[in-house]
Amino acid sequence: MKSRTVTVDAVGQCEAVPDLATVEAFAIGEGESASDARAMAKDRASTIRESITDISTDQIRTVDLRVQDTDEMFDPVTDAPFQATERLHIDCLPENAESVVVDITNAGGQIQTVRFHLHENKRRELQDKAINSAMERAREKAEQMAAAEGLAVAEIQEAATTDVSTGFESIVDEALDSSPDTDLHPAPITVSEGIEAVYELSEE
Repeated sequence: MKSRTVTVDAVGQCEAVPDLATVEAFAIGEGESASDARAMAKDRASTIRESITDISTDQIRTVDLRVQDTDEMFDPVTDAPFQATERLHIDCLPENAESVVVDITNAGGQIQTVRFHLHENKRRELQDKAINSAMERAREKAEQMAAAEGLAVAEIQEAATTDVSTGFESIVDEALDSSPDTDLHPAPITVSEGIEAVYELSEE
């Protein structure tokens, strides 16, 4: 006789304070030629790099350098024929993010976003804990359903993860360039993992 089974799904969650911040900033240059605009943007980006005192230079990286004809732009910030934008990502500890923002804005840079997230090893640790929590919850649900039928839960037959919405970062996206004194308090990051499990049922 085919064994009776019950299929349940469950979600486990685990929460932690961010242990890494990435400040996304940019420097703008303008000029009569593309090369002039590029040179000015790079010079202003260099000033930003030198102004950040709380971190080492290898934590600052250029992720994009773009030169555009202002006639083809929707809302250029200059009347010059060309505008260049160098985008920087600055990695730092969450507690240093506010001072990094102040350093950048004082140096003439602009802030796009501040992202608070988790190092890879910490993220994986939270995922493992969330999966364990989901498995515990799944068995509890299976036992409740089995008990209603006068049965007991035996061995697990199969299990698979399912897609659930999760968050690996907390984003602060404000007009930080016009308000450098903004207090940055990142929210805890919640990692969620879903599972679907099939349990064999037995007579009590």
